[in-house]
Amino acid sequence: MMDVAVTLDHASGMRIPIIDLGPFLAGEAGAADATARALGQACEDLGFFFVRNHGVDQATIDLAFAACEQVHGLPLEQKMAVRAVGKIVGYLPLGGQTQRTSTHGKSVAPDRSASFYVRQEFPADHPDRLAGKPWVFDNRWPDHAPGFRENCLTYFAAMAGLGERLLELHALALGMAQDAMTAHEAFRPPTYNLRLLHYPPRDPGVDGQFGIGPHTDYSYCTILAQSQVPGLEILSRHGDWIEAPALDGHLLINNGDMCRRWTNERFRSAPHRVINKSGAERYSVPFFLGPRLDVRLDCWPTCRSQTNPEPLSFGDYLAEVNKKNYDLPT
Repeated sequence: MMDVAVTLDHASGMRIPIIDLGPFLAGEAGAADATARALGQACEDLGFFFVRNHGVDQATIDLAFAACEQVHGLPLEQKMAVRAVGKIVGYLPLGGQTQRTSTHGKSVAPDRSASFYVRQEFPADHPDRLAGKPWVFDNRWPDHAPGFRENCLTYFAAMAGLGERLLELHALALGMAQDAMTAHEAFRPPTYNLRLLHYPPRDPGVDGQFGIGPHTDYSYCTILAQSQVPGLEILSRHGDWIEAPALDGHLLINNGDMCRRWTNERFRSAPHRVINKSGAERYSVPFFLGPRLDVRLDCWPTCRSQTNPEPLSFGDYLAEVNKKNYDLPT
């Protein structure tokens, strides 16, 4: 039986598993099942894990961070010209979001972060656009930002490709066929969302202020590229906050609420928060992968019990949480 290198060193303070995707992506014999076992254990325990040898080159990740710094460095009037209006697409300024509904630590001030959201692009003649499907959005690209759109979409495509491979491992970890998720109606197509985040230094004069308050992610899973400035903290099952380091060449993966519901609580959606105590500007680039908005999700056959969650669509779930946590103009 093949083993996959999983690093988890409590003595050094490292409590987040690190999974090597290289053998799986290379198609080595036995690697898919071995990697899925490691991933499943991480999903059940903490709900966060690092991946290395993930197949996304560093130059592509660097493009994403360049785009993030570029858009947040634009004059405010340019960013406000593409402000998110009605839908979470485009620029969300400082104070545009507060995690009001969290049960893991109350936000007493608006979150000290600004975001720029990019959604999947559908060409004018795409059947889903012509049919008016609810997962078709129009991105709001800023003027006078050379290369920004191209860099975002390059990273977007790389993350979408990695996301599909992670779904294959999730399926295997749950005792299903490798294509059980990627072939499922709920992921044809998936709902993607790229968020370019800027965290100014924390204001020491405001008590109880977060970069992003304690929350769980809403989608199925998140692929996060972090800068070298720390700030992300994860709530363990034991109730303590674990600081997530930024590791060169690694991406941080976590489960979202739809993963938790779809697996009948087997895979954990871990609360996490960001507090930028560094005194420096902090950037991060999370990529969210979710199911289609209009498919009602019953839990997977291998996860059913006497207490199955009620079927719920991602669209209905998003409508409820977005109404509570975002201040969007209409």
